[in-house]
Amino acid sequence: MRVTLLHTPYYHQDHMENLSVTSNNFAVLPPMGLLYVSSIVQNEGHEVQVIDVKAEKVSMEQVFERIDEFDPDIIGGLIIPYTAKIALKWYEEISENFDAPIMVGNHAMKQYPEAVMSNEFIDYGITGSALESVPKLLEKLENGEKDLDDVPNLAYRKDGELRINLPEKNVENLNKLPWPDRESINNDLYFSMASKKKPFTLLITSYGCMFHCDFCDMGSFGYSEREPEDVVDEIEYCVNDLGIEEIDIFDRDFLINKERSMEICDRIIERELEFRWTCRTRVDQVDRETLEKMYEAGCRLIMYGIESGNQDILDREHKGITIQQAEEAVHTTKNVGIQVLGFFIIGHSGETVDKIKNTIEFAKKLPLDYAQFFKLSGKPGAKLYEDIVEELGYDYFDKLIRQEIEVHKLPRPWTEMSNEELESWVSKAYNQFYLRPSYMVRRASQIRSLHEFEKLAKVGVKMVFTTMKKILKGVKS
Repeated sequence: MRVTLLHTPYYHQDHMENLSVTSNNFAVLPPMGLLYVSSIVQNEGHEVQVIDVKAEKVSMEQVFERIDEFDPDIIGGLIIPYTAKIALKWYEEISENFDAPIMVGNHAMKQYPEAVMSNEFIDYGITGSALESVPKLLEKLENGEKDLDDVPNLAYRKDGELRINLPEKNVENLNKLPWPDRESINNDLYFSMASKKKPFTLLITSYGCMFHCDFCDMGSFGYSEREPEDVVDEIEYCVNDLGIEEIDIFDRDFLINKERSMEICDRIIERELEFRWTCRTRVDQVDRETLEKMYEAGCRLIMYGIESGNQDILDREHKGITIQQAEEAVHTTKNVGIQVLGFFIIGHSGETVDKIKNTIEFAKKLPLDYAQFFKLSGKPGAKLYEDIVEELGYDYFDKLIRQEIEVHKLPRPWTEMSNEELESWVSKAYNQFYLRPSYMVRRASQIRSLHEFEKLAKVGVKMVFTTMKKILKGVKS
């Protein structure tokens, strides 16, 4: 069969935790979920077309032309709660222009299968792993079989009635998955906020998280990890066969199993693989010996979830770290030669203006190379989202996916600050951190490529322009 896999565009939505200027410009990342499905499908002998709308900067009309030329038997895509409205618009348009059935998967199908399937133009939904379900579905469709009851992890309609085969296990066994199909995309099109080299890609060595911070949903997905040998084999393929120069290890916490992570580093060193890589971890999981091993293996940037400059807020959100640990981790990381990106959240329960200022000053005091600031938001699967549902009286994302409501800003019952106030403070945090003369001089001296300069300049200009618009608006009013 011929399968088109479409990565629909994504851009800022009012319910998101970040500002539009950052969400639209900080990164364009490869659609790893689709690339895994592509490999799964190709391994069964099917032909695949991958289209990434945002990365390729193609219009809907251009996408339709490519689909029409490829003439697929089925069209697949991803759907997540935060960008569901955009994706559904694309799938509905596609369904009106092509006879091929539409199949979707990813988080929205795991969390809101009934809501997704309430859209009649969605023919099939994958509620769990695609490893067995997609090949079996394609086999059934290819053979003209209509009985899909034995297809695992599948949502479908039978005699007008919705059937949902939920997965037996919530956690994907990553060791059974093939490597993602990076050959069907142009790896030069992708970048992250802190990336410096191209071609660039993501690498997944583990999935989920063992921690349960109140504001995060990843603890609800369980945890699974890959064997070090397979991870490094994939890295070697990326570097030597595809010419990848930078890899973002896209785990929620690369050091959650430090022994495994150090074995990955040892194998990278043994094979003398030369590439730049970045990762995310917690400030309470690093020490100098670990960081030195990571640097020797090519790690050049670590992203830490610092979240706040106030210990009482970290304790209240069950973050499980201390201010002192954050300071020590950042300073030790920098001393080893690894750059640091810090994540910070504004709008916590009980957070006052003075505490917000403490967080901004703490971020400025640390020797960070980059910082990202977010509005505290509840996500489906996170404890704080329960507060939002209670405040609204309904599940916002369930209704949004059913297309019963329009996108709007979500309440934050844990704070008395309005969305506008929080956005203003996030904007101030960015400006105060990045527009310091000392920071700008230091960053300018570290730029090593035209790609990096263009990326930083583009975001910087937009941030300044956005700030000026707000100032002028305030003057006029």
